[in-house]
Amino acid sequence: MILRTHIRFLLIAGLWTAVAAPRPATADDRRDILVVINRSIQKKKVSIDELRDYFLKKRLNWPSGRGVVPINAKSDSDLRAAFRRAVLEMTETEESRYWQDSKIKAGAKKPPELGNNLRAVFKIKGAISYVYRRDYKEGVVDIVLVLPAKPAPEPTKSEANP
Repeated sequence: MILRTHIRFLLIAGLWTAVAAPRPATADDRRDILVVINRSIQKKKVSIDELRDYFLKKRLNWPSGRGVVPINAKSDSDLRAAFRRAVLEMTETEESRYWQDSKIKAGAKKPPELGNNLRAVFKIKGAISYVYRRDYKEGVVDIVLVLPAKPAPEPTKSEANP
């Protein structure tokens, strides 16, 4: 009888822990960032390094020769901040400086910022952008990379007190 009660307690405690414990990001977390491309691009995968180069305009063409059209989310959006951290590995200030320097040195323009990236990628040949999984619509564009959801890092002292 005592053994049965003890086993029942362990089962209930285990179930409670499984239900109440915080869960890590899963493969289908709605906060994952999906990197999407126009279907005119015949590419199945894009590495982080390639993606960084496309969005910093260091690579201007797809392997097919078609021009790359990177499209950013709005600069003040959480999506853009997460993409900037995960892919560009820059702060907002560093990204701004990068584009100022690029404009002065080479006349480069930063990628356009749009509110509906998915629609833009669907319509523009050669386009590449990113959306949250929750905003993705199956069959509209191709997914070439998934960036798993990560919590935002704590701001450093220099970022918190500019």
